[in-house]
Amino acid sequence: MKNNWAIGLLFVSMFLLCISESFAQFQQLPTPISETSNRLFQGRILEDQILSLPFWDDFSKDGIDTALWIPDGITHSFSMGNFPPSLGVIVFDGVASNGRPYENTPTAQGITDQLTSKPIDLSTLNDLEKETVFLSFYWQAGGKAEIPDVNDQIALQFLNETGDWVDVWNQFGELEAEQFSFTQENIKVDEMFHHDSFQFRFQIRGRASGPFDSWLIDYVYLNKNRVEGSQNFFDRTLTRLNAPAFLKYSAIPLFELKSSPELYFTSTNNEFNNLENRFRAMEFTIEFREKESQEIIFKVNNNTPFNPVPLALERRTFESAVINDLQLPEEEIDWELVTYLSSGDGSLFQIIEGDSIFFPEIDLRKNDTARTTIPLRDFFAYDDGNIDYSAGINQRSGMLAVRYEKTQNAYLKGISINFTNFNQFGRGIDIMVWNDLNSNPIYVKEALIPSKENLEDFVYFEIDQNILLGDEFYIGFTQFTNEFIYIGLDKTRDNGTEIYYNVAGSWQQNELVAGSLMIRPHLSETPPIEESSADDKNELLLYPNPTVDILKISGDFELISLIDPFGRSIKIPIEEVSNGKILNFTGSMRGLYLINVLKQGKPKSYRILVK
Repeated sequence: MKNNWAIGLLFVSMFLLCISESFAQFQQLPTPISETSNRLFQGRILEDQILSLPFWDDFSKDGIDTALWIPDGITHSFSMGNFPPSLGVIVFDGVASNGRPYENTPTAQGITDQLTSKPIDLSTLNDLEKETVFLSFYWQAGGKAEIPDVNDQIALQFLNETGDWVDVWNQFGELEAEQFSFTQENIKVDEMFHHDSFQFRFQIRGRASGPFDSWLIDYVYLNKNRVEGSQNFFDRTLTRLNAPAFLKYSAIPLFELKSSPELYFTSTNNEFNNLENRFRAMEFTIEFREKESQEIIFKVNNNTPFNPVPLALERRTFESAVINDLQLPEEEIDWELVTYLSSGDGSLFQIIEGDSIFFPEIDLRKNDTARTTIPLRDFFAYDDGNIDYSAGINQRSGMLAVRYEKTQNAYLKGISINFTNFNQFGRGIDIMVWNDLNSNPIYVKEALIPSKENLEDFVYFEIDQNILLGDEFYIGFTQFTNEFIYIGLDKTRDNGTEIYYNVAGSWQQNELVAGSLMIRPHLSETPPIEESSADDKNELLLYPNPTVDILKISGDFELISLIDPFGRSIKIPIEEVSNGKILNFTGSMRGLYLINVLKQGKPKSYRILVK
């Protein structure tokens, strides 16, 4: 896929972002790629990890099932697939699990992501069964990510008894038609692979310098007593997360929602997929629950039959009843919107010579339920908290903003932003608020991008004055670097038209990136800041701020420390004058500095920007 570095919003993989050693603090990701990577594993692992047939996974639960798989650089997603066979897919994006590219050379080619099964015992098959072992799966090129180039490749490999990996299937890239549909494959496992620690793996090969080429895999099934060309399953699935119940928003402040619920509540929808080659009568239920207790709050639909009856191999979008008469809570809480099918699905089974053989360890009902968190808190949000990619601008003094609308008088308490580049902690930005992008901002505050432990975590910037917002308002920031400042992008649904950017002196509405930018406003019905009666004459005066070289500090104080943009304590030339001090930043790096002082025995901190 072509690599476009033009100024504007950049669509980049979230896993390319964390490219420094500080990424090791991100503990929930798998072990970084090393010389002992899974890709080099050739032999048997512990006996208690040997699996038996059948092997099945449709990735409908969050994350990777490590009882079945050895992941290496791959990610799980509920939103990156276009029309997947079931809820959830695996994404191969060519970036290592630690967020770094496999190679630093832009044109470097090689093996990158792979997903390997745990060993499976195929040594006990009888002569008839040996001819009936097949592995089936669905694949898609690109999905909502980057389409692979013509030289990029995805391969399926089997491990033979001597420890060699053998290519048994592959597919090359530049397949734009395959971006919007999944293709099913059904591969025979020949007798040469029937040993007691058989493994298979999906592996991509191509550009190793970043997230430029993506492949998706779904619904993997390995078993005996199958036939060549079989392409249907006794399974009905949901294929995506629930559509938002609040029009375009995934979260609305509780006080705003309670004031005018009829303006926000709408219907929700989902999609089913009948994977069987025969019709099946089904029903669906949609309900609100308290997330923690799972207490049912309200049933939107209760065992509503599908009409007409779903046909063989049919995929269909279905919509809920209109959501109304919903009793909202008195205090802030998280709800859950749950959709589930009553489809008759149960344990995986096969019909062999007229007898049904059941496998109770594999429950096909797990893909019949979709859950969406509904925060009834103090914030608006377009995103669901799912980080699929990131977006940003690469222009010094460039501005990025997200538009929101409300109906009630409200003050801004704070702004939450999900910064996804762990290498940019400590960088300076200006937090900004506008009622109209064609006018000056109504609030500007210098800030540092703080550190965090988990990629999903938002960082919160408290607003230190009372700001009464208009019915339409914008929140965002100005950056002081030509590097991209990476913000999480949720691809679950497209709210890209609510994003605006200014890189050349005028505002532009985003038309380049689909998704929801992860910047959220927190609101209050009442002024959040108690008015202070402090005597401003006791405050220090720092000027000019921003500065290029010389900063004058007027007042009586004791300088404790000076912290640079990377959080290090530094020393610079300081001149004592009659009414304060002069700090000389000549030759210092550009960025946001923190000046810590003692004034009348009390510590105080000031931020200044060096341009």
